[in-house]
Amino acid sequence: MTEIRLKVILALLTVLAALATPAVADRVDDLINDLLYGETADVRAGAAEFLGWFGDARAVDPLIEALNDEDSGVRVQAAQSLGNIGGARAVDPLIEALNDEDPMVRTFVVQTLGNIGDARAVDPLIEALNDEDSGVRAQAAGSLCYIGGVKAVDPLIEALNDEDSEVRSWAAIALGLIGDAGAVDPLIEALKDEDSMVRTLAAQALGYIDDVRAVDPLIEALDDEDSGVRTWAAIALGEIGDVRAVEALTYLANSDTDQRVRNAATVALGKLGAN
Repeated sequence: MTEIRLKVILALLTVLAALATPAVADRVDDLINDLLYGETADVRAGAAEFLGWFGDARAVDPLIEALNDEDSGVRVQAAQSLGNIGGARAVDPLIEALNDEDPMVRTFVVQTLGNIGDARAVDPLIEALNDEDSGVRAQAAGSLCYIGGVKAVDPLIEALNDEDSEVRSWAAIALGLIGDAGAVDPLIEALKDEDSMVRTLAAQALGYIDDVRAVDPLIEALDDEDSGVRTWAAIALGEIGDVRAVEALTYLANSDTDQRVRNAATVALGKLGAN
C-alpha cells in the first residue's frame, strides 16, 4: 500500500512539474525582456537578480550583455547572477569587465570570477591585486585563495605589504589556504603587523601551512595584546604539534584573562599529548 501511494505521489509531482515548466519559462522570458529593455535601472537590476535565482541558461547571454549597462547597479547584479549560472561562458566577458570604471562593479566581478573558478581568471585576478581600489584588491586576494595556486603565492606575499589592512588580511588567509611553504617567512613577519586582524589571520595561516619554522614566532605571539591573535597562535601551535610550545601553552591555559584563549591553549595541549 505504501509503495502504491509513493508511486501516485511521484506521478502527481511529475505532472505538476510539467504544468509549471511553461509558466517558469514565460517568467524567464519576461525577465530577460526587462533586463534588456526595462525603462529604469531598478527594473533591469531586479530582472538581473531574479534571473540568477531561476538559473536558466537562456539568461547567460543577456546577463553578459548587461555587463555593459549604463547603470552600475545593473552591472553589479549581472556579475553576481553570472556567478550562479554563467559558468565558463561568462569568464571572458567578466575578465573584460575588470576594466569597468566603477570599483564596486570590479569588486563583484572579481568575486564572481573566484566563485566560477576558471583558471583563465588567475592572471587577471593577480593583476587586480594592483587595482587602485582597496576593496577590489582585497576581494582579488580572497578569490585567489580558491584558484590562484602556486602562481599566486608571490603576488599575495607582495600584498602582505599593501597599505590597506583588509588587503593584507585577505592576502594572509589566502596564503594559508594555498599552503605553499614559501609563504611561511612572510607570514611570520606579518605576525608583527600593526593591525590585529592581520596578525590573527597570519597566525591562522601558519597553522594551515604547518611548518616548524613558525613555532618560535607563534610562541612569541602568545603574548600578543590581542586575544584573537593569542587564540589563533595557540590553535596553530596545536596543529603544528611541536613540543617546544608546551610550556608557553600551559601557562596560557592557566593564566590568560580570556576564556577563549584558555580553551584554545587547552585544546592545543591535548593535541600535543600534554594534558
